[in-house]
Amino acid sequence: MRNGFIFNENYCVGCQACIAACVLENGWSFQPRCLYTFNSGAHPSLPLTNLSLACNHCEKPACLDGCPAGTFFRDSDTGAILIDEKKCIGCNYCKWKCPYDAPKYDYVKRVIVKCNLCYSGLTEGRIPACTSACPTGALGFGEIPEKVDNKNLSWFPDTNMNPAIKLQTNRRPVTLRIIPERSFDTVIVEEKDKKNIAGEWSLIGFSFLVTVSVAMLISSLMNGILTDKVLFLSLVISAGCLSLAHLGKIFRAWRAVTNIKRSLLSREIAIYLAYLFISAAALFSGYSLLILAASLTGLLLLIVIDNVYTSSDNRRIIILHSGQTFLTGLLIASFLSGMIYPFVFIAAIKLISTIYTITKNNVVTTPFWIRFFRIALLIIAGVSLLTGISYPEPVIIIIFLVGEFIDRILFYYDFNPLNINTLITEQINSAINEKKRD
Repeated sequence: MRNGFIFNENYCVGCQACIAACVLENGWSFQPRCLYTFNSGAHPSLPLTNLSLACNHCEKPACLDGCPAGTFFRDSDTGAILIDEKKCIGCNYCKWKCPYDAPKYDYVKRVIVKCNLCYSGLTEGRIPACTSACPTGALGFGEIPEKVDNKNLSWFPDTNMNPAIKLQTNRRPVTLRIIPERSFDTVIVEEKDKKNIAGEWSLIGFSFLVTVSVAMLISSLMNGILTDKVLFLSLVISAGCLSLAHLGKIFRAWRAVTNIKRSLLSREIAIYLAYLFISAAALFSGYSLLILAASLTGLLLLIVIDNVYTSSDNRRIIILHSGQTFLTGLLIASFLSGMIYPFVFIAAIKLISTIYTITKNNVVTTPFWIRFFRIALLIIAGVSLLTGISYPEPVIIIIFLVGEFIDRILFYYDFNPLNINTLITEQINSAINEKKRD
């Protein structure tokens, strides 16, 4: 047995006393605990359920393993997953990794904050403030099994992290009945909010510039002509500078390589630095073996960049997405090298992937015309390469690269890590659509 939260959904009335107690106990300016309501719009064909949730202090915490700076650690006495704010670089990668939406970004301190399980009180024999404040007994704290099967709520993220929370229910979910029911036949439930990637531009720029630089290096290897040193190094160094803009604590960026053993993001940054130095040495020395080593290091970097995202969102539309950096790097390399057959093969894969994404993505995150425009640019560049008309004039190269840049932006629009908020919306929309079909 171990200690953890115990939540009975039938007793929760949504009073939010647990949230208030958490903030008051710790003197926080943020809310680490949230109240999630399934069917907040009170659709008559669905049950209404509340869930008070904060950090679940999992047995296998994704935040601890994902953080590149080693910010998270487990308290040996209480088992709580805690944060050392002095180590946090504010990269927000833990927010991607946690399906329970536990890490919160403090915009004042520019670091990650979250529930600490009131660990100092636990060592003194007290229970967390949120559980002691619950007036109905819906939220408690005590012994739970080592392995908990939380299938009572279908929209609770099912992962192998083994969260320290046990969900209970004393009855089967009862759907709402509103009389007269016919008046609510046309109830519309809001779909997910429109995706906002305003905070991701630095990552988009970093990943795309690195991809172009790798393609240039491979192209120079294939053609036997060294790429322009100034342009190449400008791309790679600019990519690194752009990635820093994503951090809350730029001057702690050096910490990003301190958790290579566990964190994919930490490995990405370490490989990027290796790629920068090896490629610079290769270009200035002109040794073919060094250029080959730099090209292979660049390809490895693209694979790791892709894995950083697919480890958080492993849906097929992301794993097979045409905006993946590895596939894009190979396409750009074949285009710059004038290699028709590899280009046609990879471009065909990209087109099929794009069509698959459009047909399988249930939520339209971007207007269709943007995806159509992206396909058109790829076709224009492909026709120019195949026919030799205007290839390789700068205008055609720019058109081609603009299309690939748009494809990378679309990747971020479609990227949607597993999160309880997403699951709630998907479950509601799925249930309503199924009801309509009946």
